[in-house]
Amino acid sequence: MALVRIVIATPSVIEQVRLERLISPHSDFEIIAQARDLSTAYSKIEETLPDVVLVSSLFAQTAEYPCMVSLFQAVETAQILICGTFLQEDAAVLRARGDELAAVTTQMTSAEIHQVIHANFAPKSKHRIVAPFAAPKMPIAADKIVLIGASTGGIDALTNILSAFPANCPPTAIVQHTGRNFSETLVRLLNNRCAADVVMAQTGVTMQAGRVCLAGGIDGHLRFEIGADITCAVQSGPDVSGHCPSIDEMFTSALPIAPRVIAVLLTGMGRDGALGLHALRAAGAQTIGQDEASSVVYGMPRVAFEMGAVET
Repeated sequence: MALVRIVIATPSVIEQVRLERLISPHSDFEIIAQARDLSTAYSKIEETLPDVVLVSSLFAQTAEYPCMVSLFQAVETAQILICGTFLQEDAAVLRARGDELAAVTTQMTSAEIHQVIHANFAPKSKHRIVAPFAAPKMPIAADKIVLIGASTGGIDALTNILSAFPANCPPTAIVQHTGRNFSETLVRLLNNRCAADVVMAQTGVTMQAGRVCLAGGIDGHLRFEIGADITCAVQSGPDVSGHCPSIDEMFTSALPIAPRVIAVLLTGMGRDGALGLHALRAAGAQTIGQDEASSVVYGMPRVAFEMGAVET
C-alpha cells in the first residue's frame, strides 16, 4: 500500500494533537508537516508536495482559500476538511458556497479517518506541473496592453489563462480580489503556471512585454502613470465598488490609452469592473467578458454584459 504523506493545517492545537493521535497508528500514513495559518500551510505544501492536506473548515471559509485550492490542483494534493463536532453544520456552510469536499472530525475513530483519507487519496501523476510552465512563443499584438479583473473563482480562471500566455506576452495587469497579505503567495502560484514573469504590482513597476503585474490583496488601488512608458502606481484610497484594489479603478486609469487596451472581466460576485469596462469600450478598447457557463459566479461579467460593456 502506498505511503500517504499528510499535512495538517488548523489553528487549533487541540485539533492538531487529536488528529496526530488518530493518524499515527496507521503505518501507511506519514504526517510531514503542520501549519497554524494559511500562509504557512501554503509554504509547507509548496515545499513538501503532500498527497493529502487536512485543512480546517475555518480556513476554508476565508477569502484567501481559493488560492490554496488552486495550489492543491496544481500539485495534485487532495483536500479534506477538518470540521467541528457539528460536521453537518460546517458542511452546509461550505455547500452553500459551492464546495463539495470530504470531511473528518476529531470525534471519528482512527479507523473511520483512515477510511476517509484513503477514499479521497489518489496517487500523483508523473506529469505534475510544479515548474514554470513553458508556453510556446507566438506573435503578440503590437502596442497592446492587457488588463484583467477577477473575483470569486478568478484564481482558477487566471491559472488557465496565464498558462497559455507566451513568454513574450503583451504587458499585462491583473486585479484579483483576495484576502490581505496574500499577494506574494498568489504571485508564486501564478508564476509557476506562466511562461511570462508574474510580479507583484508596485509603484514604479513598468508595464512591458513578457511581464504580468498582479494586484491581489495589496493595500491600495492599482492605477497607471502614462508617459513615454506606462508604469504602475499603487495608491491608497477608499474602497471603490466595494473593493480595494478595485477593478474599476484599474480600468478607468487606462482610459487615456483605451485604443491600446484589451480589457477582460472574469468570474466574480458583485459589479466591480463593469462600469470601468463600459467606459473603456466607449473609448475604443477591446472588451471581453467571461461567459456564464464557465464562470464560478456570473456576477461581475453579467452586469457588464447587460450594460453593453462586453464586446466578446
